[in-house]
Amino acid sequence: MENNRKIIFLIRHGNTEFNKKNIFRGHYDVPLDEVGIKQAEKTGKFLKEIDFDIIYSSPLSRAYKTAEIIKEYQSKDVKVIKEEGFTDLNFGDWEGKGYEEVKSLYPEIFNLWLSSPYKAAIPNGEMMLDAQRRSWKTLKKIVTSSPDSVITIVTHRIITKLLISKMLDIGKSGFWKINQDPCCINIFEYNYGTFFVSKLNYNFHITNLKNSFFKTD
Repeated sequence: MENNRKIIFLIRHGNTEFNKKNIFRGHYDVPLDEVGIKQAEKTGKFLKEIDFDIIYSSPLSRAYKTAEIIKEYQSKDVKVIKEEGFTDLNFGDWEGKGYEEVKSLYPEIFNLWLSSPYKAAIPNGEMMLDAQRRSWKTLKKIVTSSPDSVITIVTHRIITKLLISKMLDIGKSGFWKINQDPCCINIFEYNYGTFFVSKLNYNFHITNLKNSFFKTD
């Protein structure tokens, strides 16, 4: 098999007001809050020694703004390309609603979301498997056809978890076992048609060890 080595930095966007309030986001275009902007700046500073060839981003502003801030710290002019395939899961009628409200309005689906998320059919929303297929198709297209060697992807918690699940061959039952904090960094190598993981949910550039384990967003 031909050697087609790529280094992939898979990054979740920074914090938003909806994150703090436990509100479903999805395609709702909520921007980064002040904390999220600072997280993105710390991420950009931390990664400034890495010479990215290209940055791909979800078109939603919370991801794209994170990508733009990361770009500012690069020593060369790097393109940030909006990629629809990395858009967040469409939460349909749940978007803009808090967890407790959704739990009250849709108790059966909400419980299914927590226990078997791939089976949860959110009203007017997107199935998890469909989101995984589109994001995975986009990632595979990039790593197999792009001439770029060091690639950054800025996207959303659900999408990073779905992509990590595919790259590591984690079954559907393992989805909730993957933590992804705001502005966390995941690093993968793609070589000889296979993905190898180097780092998962790395966030010590924006928090300390204690907060990393005892505080969640």
